[in-house]
Amino acid sequence: MTLLRQRTALIREKRSRAIAAFCGPIDSLRQEAEQGSPAQRVRTFSQDHPSDLQRALHLLQSIQGLAVVVHGPAGCASALHGVDSGTPWTVTAIDQRDSIMGGDSKLRRAIKELHASHRPPAIAIVATPVVAINNDDIESVAAELREELGTPIVPVFSDGFRSKISATGHDVVVHALLKHLVPQRPRNLGTHINLLGSSASHEDLQGLQQLLEEIGIQSLVFPRGSSLNELERVAAARLSVGLEGDDSDYAGQALRDRHGVPFLDIAPPVGNANTAHWLKTVGEAAGHGAQAALAASCHAHRLQRSVQALAAFNGARVFVNLPAPQAFAFADLLAELGLVLAGLKLPSYAGVGDAALGQLAARLPHLPLLVGEGQPFEEVNLLQRLRPDLYIGRGVSSSHALRLGIPTLDLDRIPLHGYLGAERVAREIARSLSNPALARFLGGGADEHYKPSWLTRSTHWYVKQEVK
Repeated sequence: MTLLRQRTALIREKRSRAIAAFCGPIDSLRQEAEQGSPAQRVRTFSQDHPSDLQRALHLLQSIQGLAVVVHGPAGCASALHGVDSGTPWTVTAIDQRDSIMGGDSKLRRAIKELHASHRPPAIAIVATPVVAINNDDIESVAAELREELGTPIVPVFSDGFRSKISATGHDVVVHALLKHLVPQRPRNLGTHINLLGSSASHEDLQGLQQLLEEIGIQSLVFPRGSSLNELERVAAARLSVGLEGDDSDYAGQALRDRHGVPFLDIAPPVGNANTAHWLKTVGEAAGHGAQAALAASCHAHRLQRSVQALAAFNGARVFVNLPAPQAFAFADLLAELGLVLAGLKLPSYAGVGDAALGQLAARLPHLPLLVGEGQPFEEVNLLQRLRPDLYIGRGVSSSHALRLGIPTLDLDRIPLHGYLGAERVAREIARSLSNPALARFLGGGADEHYKPSWLTRSTHWYVKQEVK
């Protein structure tokens, strides 16, 4: 019960030796990891990137039946604006006076008003940077109103600045849910397993659940997209399976330590080979090994048609910007498709990925690697040097690649995991490489955002080793 005894989750820099800054060949990072821990580095200049508060709010709004009170200035709730999830939410909108004198009264009023207007089954109070500074006692308010209203009230301690790694926000949400809303492990266990995912898309998770159903395994997704009713069954699972490396690691460890749920942490099912390995490993752990092996053999041919479609682009160079576990597994998918990994960008890197890092570094020791969420000025510098044939990432991160004339593939609306994900990604890669006209047009007419003096510098100019 070590993790959940804490008031909130440890930041990833402390818990898993995670780093948020690195630039150089991948083998250099491997050597540092093998020596015990990669060196912590800082940026003497940094561009904006999401905070752990934003990540926490995005995850909380996916929990069905949970209402959210953001305790902070109005702007702290901006991540919830325009989100059509049906989540009732409000913000206490504390001002300068409240930040000095305290905003407990506004917090009580906001919780009561939200409860009166929506009658939610549970309410989460999300702390923000101002609350972390003025030290409002949201735990006491939660305990007081929990009894008065007869509704579970969950404090979530995210502050936006403790960690340089925004995915720490996922950990603080998982910590709060497991500590306050997941009951103790029952004597009579369920027949299902937990799929642990904080950032995977609904389509990805649904596809993996269907794949598991093929071999007779029922699954429950935690925490993204869970409902409050499903949270009651999380501790009753036979097994927990991680999908996202360090993003799944916190939930897996906490469930194992507090509730005794076995935790299986394996490479994500990205690409045919990795999906087959994942399916067989999960099947064996859940007592369905024969069915899993049969299903994997039935799906083995799924990428053949895609490989043929990509034959004209054999050897094309691809730059990948994804979280570390998915990025390392994606390198295997590119090899299956006859494509070459030209460069890699990770939002952060944690020690839990050492084995996968070592395998990729053994194959491509000189592979350029950039670690850092956001920081497009560094990425543009690196892309300018590499000039890959295709850029693969999520969301707006690909826009600066387009401005350089590099075709892009946005994975935000494309499933990545499982056999279906591999097929869809392969089909979209072929489509992107076959239609580079938009990238050429944008690359030919765009003004440079960065001066030539910056683009001629080394990419790691502002990345310095931390001095203690």
